[in-house]
Amino acid sequence: MKLNYKIITVFTVMLSITGCSEFLEDEIQYTKEEVVTESGLRSRGIIDDIYTDYSFQYFNDFSAEYLTDNAVLNSGETELATGYWGPTSNPYNYVWQQSYNNIRQVYQYIELVHNTGLPYLPSEENASQSERIVSRYYGEAHFLKAWAEWELLKVFGGQSKSGEMLGFPIVNGILKNEEYAKLSRNTYAECVTQILKDLDVAIAYLPLKYTGSGNSNLGISEVETGRASGLAAYALKAKVALYAASPAFNLTNDLDKWKLAATLAKELIDKNGGLKSLQAFNISNENNADHLWRMRNARSDNSLEKRLYPPTLYGQGEINPSQNLIDAFPDSKGYPISSATSTYNPAMPYELRDSRFYKFIFYNGDKSFTSSNGTDFNALQIYQGGLDNFGGFIANEGTRTGYYLKKFLNKLNFDPAAIDATTTLPKVYVQLDLSDIYLGYAEALNEAFGQPSAIPAGYTYSAKDVLAKVRLRAGYTTDPYLTTAALNQTNFRTLLKNERRIELCFSGERFHDLRRWKDIVNTPTVKGVKITKNTDNSFTYQNIDVERRNYEAKNYYLPLPYSEVLLNSNLQQNQGW
Repeated sequence: MKLNYKIITVFTVMLSITGCSEFLEDEIQYTKEEVVTESGLRSRGIIDDIYTDYSFQYFNDFSAEYLTDNAVLNSGETELATGYWGPTSNPYNYVWQQSYNNIRQVYQYIELVHNTGLPYLPSEENASQSERIVSRYYGEAHFLKAWAEWELLKVFGGQSKSGEMLGFPIVNGILKNEEYAKLSRNTYAECVTQILKDLDVAIAYLPLKYTGSGNSNLGISEVETGRASGLAAYALKAKVALYAASPAFNLTNDLDKWKLAATLAKELIDKNGGLKSLQAFNISNENNADHLWRMRNARSDNSLEKRLYPPTLYGQGEINPSQNLIDAFPDSKGYPISSATSTYNPAMPYELRDSRFYKFIFYNGDKSFTSSNGTDFNALQIYQGGLDNFGGFIANEGTRTGYYLKKFLNKLNFDPAAIDATTTLPKVYVQLDLSDIYLGYAEALNEAFGQPSAIPAGYTYSAKDVLAKVRLRAGYTTDPYLTTAALNQTNFRTLLKNERRIELCFSGERFHDLRRWKDIVNTPTVKGVKITKNTDNSFTYQNIDVERRNYEAKNYYLPLPYSEVLLNSNLQQNQGW
């Protein structure tokens, strides 16, 4: 356990007192429980510490992409995606222990600090400000508890061997080890109810968003951005309901579950001020209102750049997007490249493509992702024998698919003498994003009513209206393909799934989407491209097989950790495991 009855983790310096904007990076010390529970300021570190488990999870997200047809790791095959999967090799095993650690830590805060009436600021002249901060921490505690529960439900929810749809064991207090070892899984529906209940408490105590500055807004000002907010709680409610309505967890296709998911997504949209256009994609923008819950990270960190940049940009080229993903990007007018109406030219596959392609992917001949004239660095050479092909510029480095990931990278100094250069730009890690909720609303409304262009009674926007906002950011001010796809439920569903794949690529969503849609059994072999440079400097492109995918129906649900099942005979394992 991260915490026990005698030792708990606390922050020695708190954000609201110092004005520090990086509250997740405060120095940590270990203090005995009786000391902490007598310190109003430091005791709140029990909650602050939990945030560290959910910050800068890029590489966890990338690992989830290797389980799909979106990408491969450049250093070798992903065995888990080829059929070698079991309770002891589940890459999400850590979620069980981490989540219950954090739930326990929340209860320690509530029972040992909050319920004792311990003020945040001891002086009487600061009583109103102290009360506001104490209230906020109580809301944060319930949000973080709901998030831990959500992680458990997302990863381990599924059908037991008896066919019952189960979630996780719900915990209602600090448990002793022997009590923990006797827990049974609650039903999936009970877990959804519990999460929504916790989020309602969070909403009642949290500011909708963090705005303003100065002492008059102490505890709820913009300096607190990164903490749980009311908007984040509304967003999580919508996300939980969307999963509960999905085919893997809604076996009878109960349309009321889809309606609830649409309703909760609409509630978030309304609370956010209505259906708005999305902000430009920019991972360095700390003021992006679309980031409903985002974490802060060190401004000088360049670990992503070092590991992901292509070899000639002094990176390791670790993540290789697949040809499958590349083919999912429409042409510049929004048509699938397989459409007879598309402007796609297989002889020049990287011309006239969706703008997101150029923001997210490094490809052969790519010159710059910050300027149109390509003055920042030379064209990438991913063709056979090129410097950015495997082993070209740096031995044992390169791409297995013909592509590199660009999506989350900041621009560094490309001077070869500055290999260790860092970027002063911030890098924002986003856990809940408005585009995700828009996509969830469009999906839920389409499944509930089957008329993508219609606005059902009680709703303000059609599924088509909301998806149009997502595609508008990609540059589709006129969108004839969306209009055509919105004529029926099936075509709209296909488009929606593809848009979700593109928008949320490399954020760890696709693996769980494929599971909840029951599409994972149809995951194709990961494709790449072999590029040959011809004598006239043109290129020939040949698709190649890179890595197979081999999933079964049991992969709709993931196995509970084997160690937990051995410890507790009351835990029912999911089907197939």
